[in-house]
Amino acid sequence: MLKKLLFLLVAPSLATFLGCGSVHLAATERGDEAKDGDEHEAKVEGKVTVRAEAAKLGPMIEVVQGLGKCEAIPDRLATLTPAVEGHVEKLLAKPGDRVKAGQAIVHLAEAIARADLAEKTATRDGLKASLKLLESKPRAEERRVNELAIEQAKLGVEKAQRIVDRLTPLLRGHEVSDQQMFEAKQAVEQANIAVKTAESQLKVLMIGPRPEAVAEAQGKIQTADAAVLFSQTHLEYHTIRAPIDGVLDSLTCHPGQTIAIGAKIGEVVDASLVYAAVWLPGRAVERVKPGQKAKIKSAGAPSWSDRSAETEDLELDGVVEAIGKVADPQTGNIPVHVLVENPKEVLTLGEMVAVEIIVNETPDQILIPFAAVLDQGEGAVVHVIREGKSKPLHPKPGASHDGWIQVSATDLKPGEFVITDGGYNLPEGTTITIATGKEGEEGDDKKEGAKKKDDEHEKGDAKKDDEHDKADAKKDEPAGKNAAQKEEEHDDVKVSKSEGKSGVKSSVEVKSAAAKGVDR
Repeated sequence: MLKKLLFLLVAPSLATFLGCGSVHLAATERGDEAKDGDEHEAKVEGKVTVRAEAAKLGPMIEVVQGLGKCEAIPDRLATLTPAVEGHVEKLLAKPGDRVKAGQAIVHLAEAIARADLAEKTATRDGLKASLKLLESKPRAEERRVNELAIEQAKLGVEKAQRIVDRLTPLLRGHEVSDQQMFEAKQAVEQANIAVKTAESQLKVLMIGPRPEAVAEAQGKIQTADAAVLFSQTHLEYHTIRAPIDGVLDSLTCHPGQTIAIGAKIGEVVDASLVYAAVWLPGRAVERVKPGQKAKIKSAGAPSWSDRSAETEDLELDGVVEAIGKVADPQTGNIPVHVLVENPKEVLTLGEMVAVEIIVNETPDQILIPFAAVLDQGEGAVVHVIREGKSKPLHPKPGASHDGWIQVSATDLKPGEFVITDGGYNLPEGTTITIATGKEGEEGDDKKEGAKKKDDEHEKGDAKKDDEHDKADAKKDEPAGKNAAQKEEEHDDVKVSKSEGKSGVKSSVEVKSAAAKGVDR
């Protein structure tokens, strides 16, 4: 009975105390809300600092971009291979050297080749001498021998004729036989034949060799010349030379090594003109035509949208030379070969490259920075600054290139400034201040500093609220309450503070908690 009486006396006091606390809490929250409202009104009425850039009138370039691989042009990549088997005697160049077409690179031992050439040369020279002898005219001594033979034959004719003249009268007197007279006449005939033979021999000697004999000798000489040429070429092949102008990219043989015919021992590369082979989807290839201009750079260079004076030096000019007719069976992409002028050899063969092909160029278009176009749920929005205040526009975006985008269906004029940073959800008519480079950086630093301060302040307030709640809970504990009642009341107070949207609602919830205690 005494316990019930004590509890009835304490409960009204507790309810009165908690009610006063709730009123104080409601007033505090109303004050905070009023303060926030004032700050919001101040922000709306104040100036907003943004970054902005002027719209411009210029050509809109439409491009097709893709990644590809740098490849050698077939006639600008040469492989060093020996045409003869040989023993490496000396290396006349080293990898990395710039060489000219015909310059000696590797020298093979050529002793055997030289001996073979000497033999073939000697054979040819002998045949040439034989032909010269065959075509030469008889010497004077040789002609004199034949002339003397003719004279001797004529003397024989005279002698035989005298014998016939002496026997003729004797034959009439039957002093000699007919047989003797016949033999004498035969001797005259033989002497005449001897004269004719000597004369013919002299004539043949003076005519020269037969044409057929000369032709045969000349044919043998031609065969010998071919054999000599073969031996000379074989000897020259013992010096391996650069087929083209370029750089000796590799050399894999060593002195003392015996290399076989056709073995690859090095490469000479001319990378001043290369192919950029890029694989593009079918839709993109439909817009690509041979002869279109292109820009090529290393895949590791800054992106196309980050162009600057330094990055432009890394870009190379090219032109579309060929479009493949066979698509990749896995991806369906089609190869496009772009001919790239690479005078400083910035690109290396096999390197991944970024290719940008210009497929269309439309003049006199309104262009704005890509960062100025926002999407706030109602399509594209661009905030333009007119008379120092913001005005939202809803343009129709078009093609984009190099960080600029084409816009239409709006009254935006070249030279008007559009907000590129700080325009998201910006109310129409807001007074605008355009930040310079330093101011923009300082503004960012201030924003970050303010955000850090707000975070620290919120943490401090939360800590204070926790300490205040603990203190209130200790003060409000009535004598004789059990542990369960204390915990339930403390939870009700915390819930009312966290969920209450106004001071009145929080007060009602706290009083409800007190009423629960009274009922118990």
